[in-house]
Amino acid sequence: MIKNSDSTARRPFLPCLPERGTRRFALSLASFVLIALAGCQAQQTESLDGGSVDAGPSETAQSSEVAVMLDGRAISVSEVDQHMIDQFMEEFAKQSADKQFTMRENAARDLVQSIVVKAEAEKRGISSDELLAEITSGVAKPSADEIAAWYTANQSRLRGARLENVSGQIEQLLDNERKAKAFDDFLKPKLEAMSMRMMLAPPRQELASTRLSRGNADAPVTIITFSDYQCPYCILAEPVLTEVLARYPDKVRLVHRHFPLDSIHPFARLAAEASMCADEQGKFWEFHQGIFDLAGKLNENSLAKIGVDLGLDEEALNRCIEERRFKDFVDTDFEAGRAAGVTGTPSFFINGVSFTGSRDADTMSRQIDLELARIDGA
Repeated sequence: MIKNSDSTARRPFLPCLPERGTRRFALSLASFVLIALAGCQAQQTESLDGGSVDAGPSETAQSSEVAVMLDGRAISVSEVDQHMIDQFMEEFAKQSADKQFTMRENAARDLVQSIVVKAEAEKRGISSDELLAEITSGVAKPSADEIAAWYTANQSRLRGARLENVSGQIEQLLDNERKAKAFDDFLKPKLEAMSMRMMLAPPRQELASTRLSRGNADAPVTIITFSDYQCPYCILAEPVLTEVLARYPDKVRLVHRHFPLDSIHPFARLAAEASMCADEQGKFWEFHQGIFDLAGKLNENSLAKIGVDLGLDEEALNRCIEERRFKDFVDTDFEAGRAAGVTGTPSFFINGVSFTGSRDADTMSRQIDLELARIDGA
C-alpha cells in the first residue's frame, strides 16, 4: 500500500542491476510445477461438465513401473515423480514473495487458458493439440523481406551479427510472435464471454510517496521509481514513464525516489542532491530532465550549467549543493529502497507491487490495467 510518510528499515544492499538468472529459473519452475500438478491429477481428472476422466492403461502402468530396486525394496516411477515435485516445491518455497506471486499468477493464467482450449477442443471433437494446430495453421511464414527489415531495425540487439548467421533465429522469432497473436485472437473473445476474477493478491511494500510527484495527485495508481541519474537503464526508462503518464493522465501519478549507486556512478548522489536544490527553487522536474539529457556524462561542472540553463539563482544553487543540504533526503530515499528489497535501478513499484516486467510502456500498461481491475473488483 502507498502511504505518505517516509519509513526507513535496513536490508543488505547488493549493488548493480537485478539478477536475471533467478527470474528465468522462477519462470521455468512455474512451468514445471504447473505440468507436475496437472500430472498429479492424471488418475481422476475433473472434466468441465462435472464428470471424470479415468487414466488410460499406459498411465496406470507407468505409475506402478519400478524405477529402482533398493535392498529388496521396489521404488516406483510414481515415487520418483512425486520426489521431483517435492524438490521443485521446496525451491519454490525459497523464492521471495514477489517471485512466488508472479509464478502462481502465471501458472493460474496458463491453467485458465488450458481449460478454455480443452473445452473448445471437446466441443469440436478433437484433441487440444489438434485445436492449437488449427488455430495457427493460417499463420503466414515470415518473408525474406520481413526478416531483413527486422534485422535492420534491431541492429543494437544483434551486436554486429551478420544477417545470414541469424536469419533462421529471426524467422523463428517472427513465426512464434504470429502464432502467439493468432492464439490470443482466439482466446480473447472466449475469456471475455466468461466470468473470471483473479483472486490471488500480490504482496505489497509499504512505500512513501514524497513530494517529487507528477500527475493526478488523486490517481488510483501510484508508480514509485527508484532511480540513479547515471544509470543507462534509468535514462531509457524516463520516456517510458512519460508515455505511461500520457496514457493514463487521470489514473496514474509518478513518484521519483533517489537510489544512487555510489560504487559504480560517482556523480549520481551529487546529482540527486543537486536536483533537490533545484526543487527548492521550484524546478525539480526541469532539472531532473536536464540531468538525464546528459545521458550519464556528468562532471564537476555539469550541474551548475543545468542550473544556469534553467535560469536558477546560481549562487543559491551552488551554496545548497556545497552544504549538502539534502543529503538526508537522498539517504532516506536510498534506505527506503533497500528496505523494499531494491538492489538495482530502475526499480518500479505499482501501488506497492514490485514491477519486474520488460521496461516498455505496453508491458507496464498491462500491469497498470491489472491493478485497476483489482481496484474495481475490490
